[in-house]
Amino acid sequence: MKKISLIVVSVNLFFMLMFSGCANNTTTAVATAVPTYSYFDLVSVPGGTYTQTDTSGNSFQHTISAFKMGKYQITYDLWYTVKVWALSNGYTFANAGMEGYDGVRVSGAAPTAAKYNPVTTVSWRDVIVWCNAYSEKNALTPCYTYSSAIIRDSTNAIACDNAVCTWSNNGYRLPTEGEYQYAASYKDGTNWTPYNYASGATADYTNEAATELVGWDYYNSGGVTHEVGGKNANALGIYDMSGNVYEWCWDRYGTYPGTSTNYKGPASGSGRVGRGGYFDGGAGGLQVGYRSYNYPDFTYSAIGFRFARTN
Repeated sequence: MKKISLIVVSVNLFFMLMFSGCANNTTTAVATAVPTYSYFDLVSVPGGTYTQTDTSGNSFQHTISAFKMGKYQITYDLWYTVKVWALSNGYTFANAGMEGYDGVRVSGAAPTAAKYNPVTTVSWRDVIVWCNAYSEKNALTPCYTYSSAIIRDSTNAIACDNAVCTWSNNGYRLPTEGEYQYAASYKDGTNWTPYNYASGATADYTNEAATELVGWDYYNSGGVTHEVGGKNANALGIYDMSGNVYEWCWDRYGTYPGTSTNYKGPASGSGRVGRGGYFDGGAGGLQVGYRSYNYPDFTYSAIGFRFARTN
């Protein structure tokens, strides 16, 4: 298997070792599975300038400083582990989160064999509060505050919707929309995946064979979410930046600016941006330039997130 390294002992060798050891009372250790990576890995994204183009043809020159992006969408297992810690440390969540989606799983339930599916049915407000909790759990400085106080309650709409992000802090945060498309498009700092391709694809989204190699959508998902990292990564080694579930970004939805550096969206507005497409939608939503938005309290079985950190 790609994700698990096993020491395999054949049946014949097992019996041979058992019986040969009886005479001198030797003991044979039992092999166990050893994970070769973690679902909370971060990828270093080099800084640079690219043309940020959406599927309507709007574009601007955008310079992005180096940052770190989550290698995987946040799994339900990680979400649940941090949420349990957070609830015991002064945090409150409006929504418990769900273990991906298959039409059966229950929000807030303990993780099952599907625990490495992305967490879903979490609002934008839930997500920024969870990022603060994960930061504190790991002795990092949380990024999101309101009136200089760390936001710990996603049911507090006023605090969450007027959150201030201190970008220089070392805690976990959502990527900006610009960072998301930059990481989804990056090839080598000079060449970029076109806006109408899925992230990491070799042809545009109308080529379903090329698109299905990198993302889960309506045509190959079977109508359910899948374990993160199951498709090919993009050039940076980041998985599922197209498909599986939409991902919340920091920005309020609005028109693009002119040439900018580290643009973080308009100062006002009610909708927050989602990126990446999802398991039960068409391939058009998997384009790296496709934009969606929803209210910050919105939840759905097709919306999750990944975190980022400032260098």
